[in-house]
Amino acid sequence: MQSPFAHDRLPRVEEFYGRSRELSRINQAIHHSTNLLIHSKRRMGKSALIRHALAQQANDTLCLYADIFHITSKEGFAQALLDALASAHKGDLKSTIKKLTSLLKRVRVEPAIDPHTLEYTIRPVVATLSFEEMLADFMAGIETIAQQQRIAVAIDEFQQIATIGDVRLDALLRSHIQQHHNITWIFLGSKRHLLTSLFEYSAPLYEMATHVELPPLCLDEIEAYATRHLNIERAQIEHVYTLADGETKLLQNILHLLYLEREHPVTPESIDRALDEIIASKDTSYRMLFDTLSQNQKTALKIVGKQKRAVYNASILQEHHIKKQTLQSAIDALLGREILDRDGDRYFLPDRTLELWVERLSPV
Repeated sequence: MQSPFAHDRLPRVEEFYGRSRELSRINQAIHHSTNLLIHSKRRMGKSALIRHALAQQANDTLCLYADIFHITSKEGFAQALLDALASAHKGDLKSTIKKLTSLLKRVRVEPAIDPHTLEYTIRPVVATLSFEEMLADFMAGIETIAQQQRIAVAIDEFQQIATIGDVRLDALLRSHIQQHHNITWIFLGSKRHLLTSLFEYSAPLYEMATHVELPPLCLDEIEAYATRHLNIERAQIEHVYTLADGETKLLQNILHLLYLEREHPVTPESIDRALDEIIASKDTSYRMLFDTLSQNQKTALKIVGKQKRAVYNASILQEHHIKKQTLQSAIDALLGREILDRDGDRYFLPDRTLELWVERLSPV
């Protein structure tokens, strides 16, 4: 039997729980054709949330989902949008190809086999097309569909467009979005500083989407779901929640390990053992990451992992034998590599498991 606590895959419909407020917000945006920016640190369940929300709308809305985490070029961005458009069309292969062919004037489509599911799918062919031609075909295609049907376009890891240097993708998108009707754009992202640069005052996408910060799952919703599958008390769920610091992925991972041992009672000790197992399983990869850091960056990581705030306190600098300017430079480098993040005066590691691993390192 598959564990009901999905932590290393997207949850099935029956495994998705909570997020009623956020789902209502997304559904409302789609019904009124308004745009959203959904952001949080990573591992909070943004991808699962948007996929679940789109599935709920699939009967009367054409829902496109594009994950652009791996794009490295403007062409890759346009290809991802076209792939999403092709994937959104379900049904008979022949009729779907005919429909897409009528929508896309330059892009050819052909049948292919999905390497993951081994099922027939449709692949846009763009080898001879420029980026401008690919994007124009996509935009014209969805505008044509929107005359008859609502459309929702969700772009996951949207901050990646800020890494494309040879064109202002945000400006191009604005020029299209502001003319769209019956189309909802939902941008999702986790890299705070890149997202901020895309939606800040004077940026092309400023005020083009309503911002929604994804909070941790509600404890009541976690309890309602967890107690259906585990003999676990509220106090123990609160202990899991505290250890995970509200991070959905780690919380689900701990509950998954407890589910594997469900014939034994859940205790604070069994929860701690589950966490120890998770941290131990990632020790090698974390050590490899740690070895890529300079000595000053290693010191900075240890300080932030343990202190969070007031990291430049004189007693901390003295304890770790590091100067304030040196620590500032090291922290800036870790922020640039996205190993650290910042919220006001608080620094933190966006990967909660890595943060716990760092806390266990020797102080010097």
